[in-house]
Amino acid sequence: MLNLHSLRSGRTLAKALTLLALGAAPLVTAQRSQGRRAPSPGSVSRVAWSEDGKQVLFTNQGMRYRLDLETLERETVGTADRSARGARGPSRRRGDAGASTGKYVGRPSRGRQYTQVDSPDGAWEAHYRDWNVVLVQKESKEEVAVTTEGDADVHFGTASWVYGEELNQTRPMWWTPDSKKLVFYRFDDRGVEPFHLVTGWSKVGTEHYPEAYPKAGAKNPAASLLVYDLATKETTAIDAGGGSEEYLYNVRATPDGSMMLVNWTDRLQQHLKVLVMDLETGACSTLIEERQDTWQTNAPGMRFLADGQRFLWRTDKSGYTHYELRDLDGKLHNPVTSGDSQTGRIEFVDEEAGLVGFTAYSSPANPYYLQYHLVGIDGEGVRRVTTLDLHHSHFELSPDKKWLVAQYEEINTPPTTALYSTDGKLVATLAEGDSASAANLAEMFQFRSDDDKFDVYGVLYKPADFDPGKTYPLINALYGGPGSNEFSARYVSSVKDECKRGYLVVKVNNRGTGNRGKAFLGAAYLRLGDIDIQDHADAVRLLRDRPYIDGERVGIAGHSYGGYMSAMGVFKHPDVYTAAVVGAGVTDWRNYDTIYTERYMSTPQLNKDGYDAGSAMKYVDGFKGQVLILHGMVDDNVHPTNAFQLIAALDEAGKRYESRFWPNGGHGLGRGSRETKWEFFDRVLGPASDVSNH
Repeated sequence: MLNLHSLRSGRTLAKALTLLALGAAPLVTAQRSQGRRAPSPGSVSRVAWSEDGKQVLFTNQGMRYRLDLETLERETVGTADRSARGARGPSRRRGDAGASTGKYVGRPSRGRQYTQVDSPDGAWEAHYRDWNVVLVQKESKEEVAVTTEGDADVHFGTASWVYGEELNQTRPMWWTPDSKKLVFYRFDDRGVEPFHLVTGWSKVGTEHYPEAYPKAGAKNPAASLLVYDLATKETTAIDAGGGSEEYLYNVRATPDGSMMLVNWTDRLQQHLKVLVMDLETGACSTLIEERQDTWQTNAPGMRFLADGQRFLWRTDKSGYTHYELRDLDGKLHNPVTSGDSQTGRIEFVDEEAGLVGFTAYSSPANPYYLQYHLVGIDGEGVRRVTTLDLHHSHFELSPDKKWLVAQYEEINTPPTTALYSTDGKLVATLAEGDSASAANLAEMFQFRSDDDKFDVYGVLYKPADFDPGKTYPLINALYGGPGSNEFSARYVSSVKDECKRGYLVVKVNNRGTGNRGKAFLGAAYLRLGDIDIQDHADAVRLLRDRPYIDGERVGIAGHSYGGYMSAMGVFKHPDVYTAAVVGAGVTDWRNYDTIYTERYMSTPQLNKDGYDAGSAMKYVDGFKGQVLILHGMVDDNVHPTNAFQLIAALDEAGKRYESRFWPNGGHGLGRGSRETKWEFFDRVLGPASDVSNH
């Protein structure tokens, strides 16, 4: 979308020298480029820095080069030696992992929890068995029944499906790092309406499969925490709350093992507290507390510093994601990152130098262009290192923090790798992509949202043999759910499968998607299926004015939330979409679980109008296109009743539709779903062979 001014260093003439003639200084291998290969002419790999800080080596297109950081003269070292390795550069240690709460055994399926966790000292096994918690001493095989009263309604050492699916709560039991106590869940599902699935559809007989699945606005499970002391054999209740109108999750230990923490949030997830649990008395104190008018991030990261007491806390309270320095005594020391742009991730923390490296979407030219920054731990002296307004990645910072290697590119500009000084100057080009050789497979565009508050961005993807003198059908491929992203700003070097079939493809980062700050993210609050699909429809309205796009042949397709968006698109915007594939999609938010749905929609009791407006069935009377409904009969995430309700409404309205159900398919459907989708689109939108001359 933006013009790229060619950047060239006048000192990039390579000198062909042999390895023996160079007398190289000792090298320090930089932090690794996240395991990525560098096939592009403008990409580099295996960046290494000399210990004296005067040279950088790198590999490009199978050759090894050295750049003198004082003269910026480049020399050819020879062919790349893939076996050569050196010491790592600045560490990317995550730093947010606390002390061990045990070794978790097995691998739980989606929405489920581990059933065994061994103590950190290896002496004990904690098992979830028959609704209860049982301890087994490994050496003697002695068993201790920690609980005995568990049953199908009230159970211990496990959690509800909705906790596993929506809060990533796969761990239901936690040892203290000293292996002396076990913290575990008590779940009360009394009053939670089960959903009754049936399995065995392809067999002679079927089986009943009930699941305690709280639907939006309905009774929730009540989760509480207990702690068992191995020495006293006593169980103490943790006073952290845990009624059916709140959630307890993300239990963990601090790095030194002295504290056990748990997150608490209210049912609508607007109020977050990080609690410190006193495992002797059961009392809790509040370490951090935050609120949002829309929804609060459920599990912000805590990156601990070396002292195990101070940590970087990820917060959205400014309206953008930033980090602040806090202490386990509850003290807020200072903001670390700040400003009107979204912080990406912490790249490193150098406590000795008092320096933090981080990425942020801070380019004024495009909100999806990622940049590299440095700032003091005290929040002072922030500077943007990658000053070119393009998308940057593959960062390699020198150990002395004076130089940064970074790759830059954009949707239709091939990658180039540059050397920046960390005061923000582009000082040399290490490997240059040829903008004249751009594949021209994609184009970024933007338009104003219908409320005139935001610039919305999209990408149009094209076939390799794209001919503007022809007309093409268009596919709006999407997911679009809160916090997601449909595309990045990286160079598009390969043809999308849909485009190989003769379609153009459009993707849109609608309001409600991520990396744009809380106002953009929260714009869809209480209005799922409204402004999010509006942005996609408006993108198509904009594009169909182009002579090579056939506005009468526009398809929309997605899965899960994308299936919901497909349904809302074809029914709510019949003037835009000719055909839709609805894959395992929600069709009314009253059908989906409490934690996910109420986070973004509140409850049906508090937001009846929003739920009504977000129901696909409301719009079937105006439907005039074609729709294919795909669903698995044993989908325990988005239940098949979503598809059945839509089909019933279409039948009542006398509308035509197609459907396919997989008897043993879960949320991932089954074999043949992709082929079914493309057979449908090729038939109703016209196969590639029928693309007409304009």
